[in-house]
Amino acid sequence: MFLCTYDIKTLDSRQAFKSDQTVNHAEKHLGRFCSLLASYTRKTAKLRDKGDLLVAQLFDFSSTEDPALRVGLKNLAEDLAMVQDYRQAQVERLETRVVAPLKAYGDIVKSKRVSTDVPIKLVTLTQNKSSFQCKPLFIQRVTQRASFPFQESPAEVNAQKASNNAQRSTRQLEETINDFQRQKVEEIKRVFTDFITVEMLFHAKALEIYTHTFQNLEAMDINKDLEVTYVIVIPKVKPNLDSLSSFVGSNSRNLGVMFDYMSFNMSFNSANRLLLGLGLLSHMLRWK
Repeated sequence: MFLCTYDIKTLDSRQAFKSDQTVNHAEKHLGRFCSLLASYTRKTAKLRDKGDLLVAQLFDFSSTEDPALRVGLKNLAEDLAMVQDYRQAQVERLETRVVAPLKAYGDIVKSKRVSTDVPIKLVTLTQNKSSFQCKPLFIQRVTQRASFPFQESPAEVNAQKASNNAQRSTRQLEETINDFQRQKVEEIKRVFTDFITVEMLFHAKALEIYTHTFQNLEAMDINKDLEVTYVIVIPKVKPNLDSLSSFVGSNSRNLGVMFDYMSFNMSFNSANRLLLGLGLLSHMLRWK
């Protein structure tokens, strides 16, 4: 039995519009994802460069400091340099496993647009042709409804072919869009899974290194550097016995004269004190 209704045309038109809209949205948003992830990778590379500058500055500063701080800063610089090595690996993995596949998929989307434009145009063309042939055929069927046996006219045959072509084009378009949707979902899943994996690998290694760095900084003894600074600023004075003996040997004559003079003064003062005491004693006896 021949069917020619406008419901089929409406359904096919909606399917064609939905297919075209699906490709447009994929091209728009996936292109945006590619641009943002490429910018993210470039920013990560710049962060790696700044980390290298920080490492060089730490090495320069540590060479001018006291032992404890010097060792602590060198350990910190070495750990940060190791983190930058892992960040370099992160940048390379982002470029090869995230950005590059998205760029390649952008070319696939463009090719899909070309491949879907032809079925969409074909569906529209066959729908219009089928609709054009169905209108006079419907009038002809009404006028021939009473005649038996019924025979298909050439117009009915052409209309049937046009309707079949429209339905076949619609099925082809639907299969193409389903394949495109499946490939799109798989590509998005793979790209962002790789992105998260790369990020987790870097942050896991960085956390391990930073934990070791934190423990080293906590164990650094500041008092040792303060003791070294105190010794340098206020040195302890120790007597030099060799210098003292040489001084005594070279000045022994002068020291002997000085000691004789001191002994004479002490003897003279003792005699004076003795005479003074005897005088006071005799004065007291006379007073009695």
